[in-house]
Amino acid sequence: MNDCDHPAARGFLSEIWDSLGGQKEALDRVRFEGHGALRSPFAVTDLAAASFAAAGLALSDLLATVGGRGARVRVDRILASGWFDLPVGPSQPLDPSARQQVSHTWMCEFQTADDRWLRMQATFPTLRSRIAHALGTREDRDEFETEIRKHPAEDIERLLVDAGAAVAVSRSVEEWRRHAQGRAVATEPVVHIETGEAGGDAWKPTPGRPLAGIRVLDLTRVISGPMATRFLAAAGAEVLRLDRPGSDESSVFGRGSDIMLGKRWAFLDLRTEDGRDRFLKLLSEADVLVHGYRPGGLDSLVAPEVRAAVRPGLVEVALNAYGWTGPWKDRRGFDTLVQFSSGLADATTAWALADPENRTPINALGRLVGADRPRHLPVEALDFATGYQIAGAAIRGLTHRVTTGEGSVSRLSLARTAAMLISAGHVAEEPEIRLPLHGPYEERIFVSGDGRPVKRLRFPVAIEETPLFWERPFEAAGSSAPMWSTSG
Repeated sequence: MNDCDHPAARGFLSEIWDSLGGQKEALDRVRFEGHGALRSPFAVTDLAAASFAAAGLALSDLLATVGGRGARVRVDRILASGWFDLPVGPSQPLDPSARQQVSHTWMCEFQTADDRWLRMQATFPTLRSRIAHALGTREDRDEFETEIRKHPAEDIERLLVDAGAAVAVSRSVEEWRRHAQGRAVATEPVVHIETGEAGGDAWKPTPGRPLAGIRVLDLTRVISGPMATRFLAAAGAEVLRLDRPGSDESSVFGRGSDIMLGKRWAFLDLRTEDGRDRFLKLLSEADVLVHGYRPGGLDSLVAPEVRAAVRPGLVEVALNAYGWTGPWKDRRGFDTLVQFSSGLADATTAWALADPENRTPINALGRLVGADRPRHLPVEALDFATGYQIAGAAIRGLTHRVTTGEGSVSRLSLARTAAMLISAGHVAEEPEIRLPLHGPYEERIFVSGDGRPVKRLRFPVAIEETPLFWERPFEAAGSSAPMWSTSG
């Protein structure tokens, strides 16, 4: 298959690449391969392929600053779909029965008094306790369901959001387009980039291992941001992730998983004087800072002007759920919540019910479910796609620094990725890509961070003469000290 067979993938890539400030001519270096798609009314497979392509093309452009010629980039659409599968990694145990399952216990939806649906993300203990406190119940799904059923959707959403919970009412695409937040997000670029101060760096990319010598400070959570920093590690960067001791994420996922491949994971509390001092020391020696705090979250701990002064030339990339403008810019959000808010879940349900014999049950995060309630996309496409766009933004920031000496701040959001997916419209059905994929795999067997032998799917993106790989397995939370392992 050649590129003309995949116009949706090329269209997404063109939009992302333009927002990243890339030259249009560079797009000719990308080739998409593979026929098939995840079963969805939306071009999820093409968005997956385009997001990988953007990160790969960014590496190609970075290498061109020392090699003079941009490397060709090839993307396998089927593998890209497989890498968007949960659990969040390419590794599979040699025994298929040992494959990790995703828990849906607290990722669920409840019907409201006006017969609408409220999606809840309460995997983390803090989020569950906030919901229970606001509802006046125990942390029990049945009690949650009974209490939520008493309230109209808009009222219960407002009550829980004000309590710091992560919830979203299902809206249609048209309702979201009329909503104040939907209108605000529609005016935002895919990537908003601001140029920073010059830092006088002498670093140059290394052919074959483009990010060797780059230090990435990772203050991200859950999926999207960690996906980005994992890609940077695969290209040779040293990635140090920091979590507050006792944080929800380190408590729930602290044993480690594929999402931590290639990185080190340390504890540091920025709320203490010692922790803040250590963070500023780490930041002064970093090249890239990636964070997923809500607007104002990191700024309240370390102000933007302090970050810029501590590390001139810093490449900073920030993620938000609902966009950077509008009344919901401070709202907590996760992939499936944004799918509910933006109309993706509602549109997926309507599509399934239009042809239930052929379109149901729907795959939703690894399980087959009916369409008697709002159903989201077959994978968490907003998280994954935005993650690889974040990686592309970080690499583009390094390219800008190599050529001008200047740092930069890039901002992306899940809601803007949703808008891009929705704007592409419904797509014709292709042969279904069934998950999980069973190959093609890398040629060697790996040992995972918990000691199990695993095989790994090949990378969906291939950059000419530039292999992507991780130099270390995943590790558990707090396994590393909050310090750089390489010299400056």
